[in-house]
Amino acid sequence: MINDLKDKYDFELRLATKKEVDTLVYFIAEKKWEDSRKYIKSPKPKVIKVEKDDFISKERRYIFELIGSKVLVQDYKRYNVCIFVYNYIREHSEDTIVSLTFRVISTKKGMEFLENEDVIFNLRELKNSVYYKKKVKSGRRNRPSEESIQKTLEIKKYIEMTNPEMNIDKICQEFGFSKTSYYRVIKWLEVRNM
Repeated sequence: MINDLKDKYDFELRLATKKEVDTLVYFIAEKKWEDSRKYIKSPKPKVIKVEKDDFISKERRYIFELIGSKVLVQDYKRYNVCIFVYNYIREHSEDTIVSLTFRVISTKKGMEFLENEDVIFNLRELKNSVYYKKKVKSGRRNRPSEESIQKTLEIKKYIEMTNPEMNIDKICQEFGFSKTSYYRVIKWLEVRNM
């Protein structure tokens, strides 16, 4: 099957180069910066470049620690489309682990997070555009998004590494995440013994 993809799409399944991992990590860190700005109440304070660069630099260190340097690339060279697949793996408690897989699609127009439901891709259309996910029309999903799970795990790890008695409101605000979403994801993970 992979040989068929190789012939038709110039497909290659490989590990990402250091430059590709750096690009992916920077994209994730920049998205976290943008997300952190969403939850700041109006009027939003003016951001200085140093503040943004400092935030992204710290996030990049956390992300490298979480995903490591092993990123799988599904490379469709004929269409200049790549899908990056990476794992977040850590010990949850004695003899248990948390293992989550995330995906990011990259076209020449940009990068975007993929959800588990994103499984069919029109390479011809993606060749010259970005991939736009289908938005949930109304209501809340039963399963939190991959991004929410990842952010919740990062907050949980941050709390474990620092003072567990810290104010969760301030921590969530620092991470640009709502406290309600944090507790909802924590409950979702606990029900599944993660």
